[in-house]
Amino acid sequence: MSRSTSVGGGESGELLHRLVGGDGGAALDALLDGFGQRHPEVSMRDVADENLSLEVKSRILKESPPDVWIEWPGKNLQPYDDAAVLGDVTSVWEDTDMERYYLDGPRNAAKFDGVYRAVPLNIHRINNLFYDVEQAEALGVDPAAIDSPRAFAEELQRIDAETDQTGMLFPMKNPWTVLQMWETVLLGEHGHDTYRRVTDDAAAAHRRAIVDALDIVGQYAEVATEDRLYTSLTDANERFVDGESVFFHQGDWAAGAYTESPEFDYGTDWDHVPFPGTDGLYAMNMDAVIAASVTDDSEAVSTFLSYVGSADGQRRFNQKKGSIPPRTDVDTSAFTPFLQEQQSAFQQSASQPLSITHGLGVRPDQLIELKTAMSTFVSSWDSEAVADDVVAALDRSA
Repeated sequence: MSRSTSVGGGESGELLHRLVGGDGGAALDALLDGFGQRHPEVSMRDVADENLSLEVKSRILKESPPDVWIEWPGKNLQPYDDAAVLGDVTSVWEDTDMERYYLDGPRNAAKFDGVYRAVPLNIHRINNLFYDVEQAEALGVDPAAIDSPRAFAEELQRIDAETDQTGMLFPMKNPWTVLQMWETVLLGEHGHDTYRRVTDDAAAAHRRAIVDALDIVGQYAEVATEDRLYTSLTDANERFVDGESVFFHQGDWAAGAYTESPEFDYGTDWDHVPFPGTDGLYAMNMDAVIAASVTDDSEAVSTFLSYVGSADGQRRFNQKKGSIPPRTDVDTSAFTPFLQEQQSAFQQSASQPLSITHGLGVRPDQLIELKTAMSTFVSSWDSEAVADDVVAALDRSA
């Protein structure tokens, strides 16, 4: 699927992305509309391609890269940086107020060796634990009082043993949901320092933590529904809305289905807390706009990146996307109450860990191997053997 539209006039640039339809398409349209109003002198042609990464790589090899594209930042961009094909956008950061209003997590995800290579556009929180308010109250469960992933496993086991309720739906049809659960458990049970060292080529030194997190994930699986291996994220999310479980762990994008349900009200029917053990941490997935090192119109690129990093651009985009802005000064008064709370938690967070599952915390080749390891895990439940696979993936040189 592809589309091509343009906004603006004189100077020109090309934006490649995969945001078509749904909240992503609406968010991009809002961003481009705002850009066109602010900068009618610049023409920004947007081209959609569902095989974005492949298309970007192909065009770089053909020496005709897009001027800018939307992609995950962090270690996902490491191969591009190694190949010296990313533009230096440091001047965009330094000539605007962006450095002042971005927290360390998003800023670090945009930099390689002190040079800015990207402008983060939005943030999704990974470490949410959603819960059914009525069920939690009926069972005498205080989600905010569960202080660790291991304590959460014990609570799920109690619910399974003493009631007819499902403690937590756990979709495993796609290995990324299992990987996301594992990284969240690792973060909550062993802390941000261990999490960061595991992703920074020191996984072998923390193998016991890796095994322990896998064991806890296995405990969650033991009390999940029998069809867990065949359940997709979308199906599980819909079943949570229908009241099938007390808890559901997922990124904040899952809440889009909750806010669209007329009989599932925030604060009354559903609520959320940080996943046990991760209070004060804002584990992030994000999109960013990246510039190529070669462009026919550097002025158009700089103008567009400056708008992407502005409060106006991020307000427009994130309100439609169902995410929060990486800037801390954006007016979110028109956002949903849930997203306003997410923004407040982001601003108050002590650290903003980069997600493994969504490519910010690991390189693309490592992510493929980690997903493969999780596929092995759900078929064997052998924590020791899978830990060896995880260590091999994370400690292997690029």
